[in-house]
Amino acid sequence: MKTLFTALLVLCLSFAATAQIVKIEPANATADDEIKLVFDATQGDAGLVGAASVYMHGGVITESPTATGWDDRYVVGNWGADDGVGKMTKVSGETDKWEITLTPSAREYYGVPAGTNVFRLAMVFRNADGSAKGAGTPGTIDGGSVSANGDIFIDLNISNYITINAPTSELLFIEQGGSVTFAAETTDEVSAMSMSLDLGNGFQEVANVNSGTSISYDFYPQEAVQGQLKVNATVAGEALEVIQNFNIQLRGSAVVAELPTGLKKGINYHEDLSMVTLVLEAPNKEFAYVVGDMNDWQVNENYLMNQTPDGELFWLTLDGLTENQEYVFQYWVDGTIKVGDPYADKVADPWNDQYIESSVHNAVPEYSFTDYAIATTFQTGQTPFEWDASEASWERPAKEDLVIYELLVRDFIGTHDYDDLIDTLGYIKSLGVNAIELMPIMEFEGNESWGYNPMYFFAPDKYYGTKDDLKNFIQACHQEGIAVILDMVLNHAFGLNPMVRMYWDDAAGKPSADSPWFNQDPTHPYNVGYDFNHESTYTQAFVDSVNAYWLQEYHFDGYRFDLSKGFTQTNNPNNVGAWGNYDQSRVDILTRMADKLWEVDSEAYVILEHFADASEEAALADEGMLLWRNLVYAYYKALGGQNNESFTGGLAETHVTYMESHDEQRQIFEVMHDGASEGSYNTRSLDVALDRLKMNAAFIYLLPGPKMLWQFGELGYDIDIDQNGRTGNKPLPWGTGGLDYYTDEERGKLLQAFRAIINLRTQNPTWFQRENYAADLTGDTRKFRVDNNDTDIVVYGNFGLSEVTENVPFTQTGEWFDYITGESITVDNTSHEVNMLPGEFRIYTSTKVSEGFGDIVNVYSGVVTSIEDELPNFTYYPNPTTGKLYFKGEVPGRLKAVEMVDMQGNSAFSVGVENNQLEAIDVSGTKPGLYLLHLITETKKYTLKVMVKH
Repeated sequence: MKTLFTALLVLCLSFAATAQIVKIEPANATADDEIKLVFDATQGDAGLVGAASVYMHGGVITESPTATGWDDRYVVGNWGADDGVGKMTKVSGETDKWEITLTPSAREYYGVPAGTNVFRLAMVFRNADGSAKGAGTPGTIDGGSVSANGDIFIDLNISNYITINAPTSELLFIEQGGSVTFAAETTDEVSAMSMSLDLGNGFQEVANVNSGTSISYDFYPQEAVQGQLKVNATVAGEALEVIQNFNIQLRGSAVVAELPTGLKKGINYHEDLSMVTLVLEAPNKEFAYVVGDMNDWQVNENYLMNQTPDGELFWLTLDGLTENQEYVFQYWVDGTIKVGDPYADKVADPWNDQYIESSVHNAVPEYSFTDYAIATTFQTGQTPFEWDASEASWERPAKEDLVIYELLVRDFIGTHDYDDLIDTLGYIKSLGVNAIELMPIMEFEGNESWGYNPMYFFAPDKYYGTKDDLKNFIQACHQEGIAVILDMVLNHAFGLNPMVRMYWDDAAGKPSADSPWFNQDPTHPYNVGYDFNHESTYTQAFVDSVNAYWLQEYHFDGYRFDLSKGFTQTNNPNNVGAWGNYDQSRVDILTRMADKLWEVDSEAYVILEHFADASEEAALADEGMLLWRNLVYAYYKALGGQNNESFTGGLAETHVTYMESHDEQRQIFEVMHDGASEGSYNTRSLDVALDRLKMNAAFIYLLPGPKMLWQFGELGYDIDIDQNGRTGNKPLPWGTGGLDYYTDEERGKLLQAFRAIINLRTQNPTWFQRENYAADLTGDTRKFRVDNNDTDIVVYGNFGLSEVTENVPFTQTGEWFDYITGESITVDNTSHEVNMLPGEFRIYTSTKVSEGFGDIVNVYSGVVTSIEDELPNFTYYPNPTTGKLYFKGEVPGRLKAVEMVDMQGNSAFSVGVENNQLEAIDVSGTKPGLYLLHLITETKKYTLKVMVKH
């Protein structure tokens, strides 16, 4: 038994080794060895399984054996470029294993100079265009680790080494007469250690020891100097050496001066177009320089900023500028913290701007200093945007009448730009919606993003177009009667945000304790990025500036505030339940913010993604704010015939109710996996699910209060939210390479139904007032009526799986009109008996509102299990079959499609039928087993049992 156990253990260990996401050969390699690296794409997030080509984006760790911060100086790879740099080759005989050799050594491959420690290799993998990524699963792996963001680290063999502890930066700013300390330590006792400086005349020894593990030297520079520090040591007989560059600048003290009257934080333009004044908020920092195109990116004492007496602000007026020339610049705070202006409206990104097409943005700044990270721009003499006179007369829909179309520019149109988005407004308007909600569009990290990783809050992300393109889009929306709401992210910022970078604890890897804006640790459990402290007056002033800016500068009509429940200092970082409890401080924070916002625009929408205690949401609603209401689960359960959940929450006028948003799986996707069936009536049949989704639409968009539609919900979009990663690009329903939804007759009917239903609501807003409703929104059969002064409405539907007969309450007797078909019925009793097939719904109005919309609603009455009894002259053969299945005879009505499903309801294939001709069907590629073959007409679905054998 022990022998068997040992064998099994060896087998398990062997399997674990083969499942490693990255392996190197030799396993104990140093940076000075040639290293072969093998990547298993099936491991980690498996984002590159099946990729046609794979690139490694690689680098090294030079700081310490456990660090995860890539050294920006030694990164190899151009993300998104199919240029061969870092391209891997497929391992012979393997489908998803790739290899690359770092030759002639890892050090030389990455360009790391001799004398620099290399502790780890760092990497992540991508496909050729960078649209898909292969990352690791966070945790420990054999010989390395994976960080929280999926970056993979492999440890190299380096046992004894020297670490230079000081200085921690290559660029040093020393006041006249000051000193700089050079210090280093070894991993073990030395028998000899020396320190030398090269100040331009070769290395000269300045200190030495014969024992211990550390050495230091205080240097008093008399002038600015660039040089090198070298430390040599002997540890256990091994000779070690490390070399580090330094650049010492001598500086004067900042001039203390009041901020001139009329200036604000950020970039201040003057009537004199050769001047600009820059104002930076940086409390308790010692000094700051302006560095950029105007001084060839060199530190210059003429660009040392003034400091206000209270130590809060730095400011500097630049002159001699060229009118209308764009200048890229940064603030170098305390000399070494390099950031752009937090209030700038344009960002220069040295990593990602190069991949923005000129057709999208024709004025991307020229800037490539990756060592300096993100910069910003200013430009005097810019031509102001001329708003059309129609803006002065624009009136927003009342907040309770909103039907919002939530939209991610990147995944809505392939060109991802505002100009082309304008061209789609006819389509969007035809849906009947009266507002568009743009997912976050302020500068976020990278180009491909949902936008919830913001870095610069006043700059529109260039990946979607120019500033004027955005303004043109909003103006065009207003001219079409459509409000524009911005998804605003003010719970957090990400690591490239300048306010995060200015106050950063490098050792702890989080904001420093003295940050004016950010908590060191988040105060709630769902935080991402770095958590704003919304009780800080610095944060409040910043938030107020951001909110005012987008309303005034871009004419947005309001905001949906992301993760508003995080606007709290009540500390519940590990308690999800407690986080949702009533929090008066959070109510106060949000009320203060909304009141300041309404001082700028009294009618602006304030919508909160909150999901907190009902009493807290009621308190916020009483202040005039709207809340998000997620009824995704209730609606997809009903869609799938499982009716234990209620739609009653959709009656609220204080909440924006939705059955889909960017954060959840699609309704059709859920039903395809979880829908119920009874007999052979199956909600997992795509045509049945699409037809039932029309009923869902009637039971959400015709309820009172604001509503939301997530893009392409009107087409039954059914792609997995996790395809290509949760926030990764999703396929378009239209265009080259798209899903061809617009050639699908059933999706076309769904689109027409959504249009008809939503337009009924938005074209007649006064009909849908909460006080006029009587509703029963639970169980298999659901119904509501609206009793108006002029036109009454009755809606009922069968969300169950079988036919029912039921009394439906009408508001009055007489003639009623079917809104969808245009036909009429006579109601003799207000308790009117109706027969409802599964999935059948009706919208009746007491006055004739429409002539009908044609054949856009199908009602599948179930299936005929014995087709021979229903159609005695129809036959199909051979059965069982090994190849083709043939048909003889006719099916009554217009035949539209043939669909084959297995006995669990999963689709094997589906094909359309043209000209009512039922051709032979080839099933040879289908797995053996028993199947149901559905012949789908306009009114019925006939089902045949087919046995496939091979």
